[in-house]
Amino acid sequence: MVQEQRRLRLTPKELAIHDIEVARNALGEHLYQAAAEFNPRNIVSRSVSDHRWLWIGGAMLGGLALVRLLLPSRRKIERDNNVSSATKSGLIALILAPMLGMVRRAALNYATNYAKGYFSKYLSRHEGGRPRA
Repeated sequence: MVQEQRRLRLTPKELAIHDIEVARNALGEHLYQAAAEFNPRNIVSRSVSDHRWLWIGGAMLGGLALVRLLLPSRRKIERDNNVSSATKSGLIALILAPMLGMVRRAALNYATNYAKGYFSKYLSRHEGGRPRA
């Protein structure tokens, strides 16, 4: 009630400035809530909690693909021990075998360098957040 009487005594310019300040404060609060709502960490944690089995299945599928990519298959090892199949392989197999090894090594090096860089940036950003024990 007192604020309404005080507000009535303001000039139109002061009233406009006051309304702008109130709107700025409300906008700041809405921006803070939106930033907290759309933070990538919050989005991922919400998604994991809402779709837990989908994330587990995706992780299993990704792990299987990674294992199949990095480790040679058992059939190939057994097949290479047979003399008849080794004589049938041609020039393409002789060229592709070292190429695949180099591609695997390059992919693994890239992944480790990327992970090191990502985690060092992540840890440096969040280093001052908590006191260390």
